Amino acid sequence: MSFVLFHFTIVVLLASVLTSATCLSAYLVSHKRLMLFAFLGFLFYFFDVAWVFQDAFAFAGGDVALGNSYLLVRSLASVVAGGGFLVSFWLLIGDYLGETRRVLLIAPGVVFAAGSIGMLVLLPESDLQRFLFYSMRGALLLWMLLYLAYRYVAAKDEVEKNRLKKHRAIYVLLWVLGAAMVAEDAYSFLFSEAAQETNILSYFAERNYVENVLMLCCMFYAFRAAFRSLALRFDRPPKQSDKLKETIAGGSLMMYGKRHQLSEREQEVLELVLLGKDNQNIASSMHLAPGTVKVHVHNILQKTAQPNRQTLIQDFWKTS
Repeated sequence: MSFVLFHFTIVVLLASVLTSATCLSAYLVSHKRLMLFAFLGFLFYFFDVAWVFQDAFAFAGGDVALGNSYLLVRSLASVVAGGGFLVSFWLLIGDYLGETRRVLLIAPGVVFAAGSIGMLVLLPESDLQRFLFYSMRGALLLWMLLYLAYRYVAAKDEVEKNRLKKHRAIYVLLWVLGAAMVAEDAYSFLFSEAAQETNILSYFAERNYVENVLMLCCMFYAFRAAFRSLALRFDRPPKQSDKLKETIAGGSLMMYGKRHQLSEREQEVLELVLLGKDNQNIASSMHLAPGTVKVHVHNILQKTAQPNRQTLIQDFWKTS
């Protein structure tokens, strides 16, 4: 069994590194913050899993005296690594949905860290303490899934609903594996005979193998998206107009306009701005007076909080 678990851990580590590197490459090409958050998330998870080797090394000599102090440091490291990859994915979701409320983006990570540390400091050492400590991961995952469900139900625009609906397979899978992850914690800490034994290694996050499977599924999903983005630009480097048409077809221009409360006419003007046309060309294309176009462009810049056209274009491609 140890042989199998060792190689399973190697697979998880390699998958974490490969996916993280691919997402970073996709970010450098596209400058989409989604890929940056995915890169950070899988990088944090690499360290979360890699420390299992540190655990094995630390206790290889059977030094029991190392137990309590090492356990505290290792548990805090687990808070940092676990919070790191989960908060990164929460920020990814927020960026995808256009969530800009800073309190909402920051609060889940703060609650996770405070709750996890509180379990360590305030509760006496017990099987229940360990279960509650690791259940904070499941709680943060549950928050993300419930928030996605809320946004889907509350969405009145069909474009936004369709954007969310196309990810329903991974969404359902995360519900199933998330529930199984909490169930494994409950069995390991509360019901298993092994939970009654004093075993320092039972504290470590790597012992939850359903969590590993869940993350492998996320890695596959993220790697596929990043690889497609890189392959598209390798096979046919898009011109600005082609890239814009591709993005408009996906509803990104409409979503960007809705996010910043642009009128339908302002979205039409924005489309031509993104194509690099000046006010005179836009006026000719839309059969408007140049002064009217100038007002529309000014209103777009104000609503998007961008100082000029260049930063407006950059902001669109980063968030689309």
